[in-house]
Amino acid sequence: MKYLFIRMQSGLVHGLMGLYYTISDVSSLEISKEPSMIRVDQSINFIWFEPIFRGTGTMDFMTEWYGYLNILREGYYVLFMECDDGCIMKLNDELVIDGWKEQPPTLYQTGPLFLTSGAYEIHIKYYNVGPFGLVKLGWVTPEGIIESIPPSNLYTKRGNSVVVRGLPAGSIVEVWTNKVLDRAVVSDDGLAFLKPNTSHPIDGYFKIINEDSEFQSPVIRDIWGGDVFEVKEVS
Repeated sequence: MKYLFIRMQSGLVHGLMGLYYTISDVSSLEISKEPSMIRVDQSINFIWFEPIFRGTGTMDFMTEWYGYLNILREGYYVLFMECDDGCIMKLNDELVIDGWKEQPPTLYQTGPLFLTSGAYEIHIKYYNVGPFGLVKLGWVTPEGIIESIPPSNLYTKRGNSVVVRGLPAGSIVEVWTNKVLDRAVVSDDGLAFLKPNTSHPIDGYFKIINEDSEFQSPVIRDIWGGDVFEVKEVS
C-alpha cells in the first residue's frame, strides 16, 4: 500500500507566541494562573490606550512571548526594546535586556552581538500598570538599518504534537530524519500523535509499518509541532 501525506495545517508560523495574563496584585505583580489570552503576534510593536481584554476595565497585564529569532545573514546586530512599563529579553536563555520596573517610555539596547546564521531561542516578558502601555522590539542590522524585527525573522510552533490522521488502526507511524525521532500506534479513530521534540523545523519523512508491509514517504520540509497531516491511500 502507498500513501500520500497532505499537510492540512502547518505548525510553523511567523511571529512569537504571546501569553497574556491579568495582573491581580500590582504591588507584587501577581498574575492570573491561566492566560487571559493566547495569540501569535507577528511583530511586537504595540501602544495601548484601552484595556486589551474584552469585558474588563483594567490596563494591568503581563505578557510573555516565546519563539525563535531567525538570523539569515551573520554579522553584528544590536537588539533593542522600548517599553512602558517593564521589559526583559533573553536570547538562548541569556539575559540581554533588563528593564523590569515601572517607567515612562524607555529605550534599552544590547551591545553589538555577533549572530551567526540560524535560529536563536527568544523569550520576552513585559508588564504594564496604569492607563498607558507601550512595548516595541527592534534591531539594528549589520547594514545599519534600524527597524522593527520583521515577521519573517520570527517564528514559533502551534503545538507540541504532529498529528497524522486517516491511517488504518493499529498501524505504526514513525517520523525520521537520519534517525527515528518518535513513533506512535494509530488509534481506533485513525489518529496518531508524534512528538519529534525538536527545537527547529526539520526536513524529514514518515514510515508506516503494517503487519505485512512498510512504506516510506518522500522527504517533507519543515515538519514541526502543530502540523496536521491527512493521509490518503493511493494506487
